[in-house]
Amino acid sequence: MPRTTLRLATTDDLELLVRHRRSMWEAISHHPVRTLDLADSVYRRWARVRMRSGRFAGFIIEVGGVPAASGCVWLMPVQPRPGRRGTTAAYLLSMFTEPNQRGKGHAGRIVRAAMRWARSRGVAVMSLHASDLGESVYRRLGFERTREMRRILVSPSRVRTRPSRKRDDRGAG
Repeated sequence: MPRTTLRLATTDDLELLVRHRRSMWEAISHHPVRTLDLADSVYRRWARVRMRSGRFAGFIIEVGGVPAASGCVWLMPVQPRPGRRGTTAAYLLSMFTEPNQRGKGHAGRIVRAAMRWARSRGVAVMSLHASDLGESVYRRLGFERTREMRRILVSPSRVRTRPSRKRDDRGAG
C-alpha cells in the first residue's frame, strides 16, 4: 500500500496549488477557459506574496509521492467586533482532491492541519465557502452556515486584476 503523507507547501509548490485550485473551479462552476487562465495568473502572484509573508499556507497530501489533494489557509485582516478577540481570521480556500482519491479522508486531514496552523498563530475563527462537494466534510469538522450576504458592485469584465496604486484602504470601512 502506498504511503500517504501530509506536508506544508512551499513556494516551489505554487504551480500544483494553482492547478488544483483551477481543477476545483472546473468541478464546481462553469467559467470560460480565458477567465480561468486570468484567475490562475492573479492567484499565483497573490498566493506567492502571502506565502512569503507567512500569512498563507498550503497543505499537500501525497500518496506514494504523487499529489492527491491540497488546500490552503489565509490569515486575513478583519474588523474588531464584540465577542471576538483579534483582528485576524483564517480563511480556508482552494480545497481540491483528485477524483480517484476522494472519499479517503484527505480533505479532512488538510482542514485539520489548516486549523492547527491557524490556531498556533493565535487565530480564533476560520471561515470558508463550501461547495456542495465539500460541505459534509466541513460540517463533520464543526463548521456551521452563517448569514453572510454579498452584492456584486462592478461587473466582472471591469474588475482590475491588480489594485490601483492610488487606492488607500485606511479610510474604507
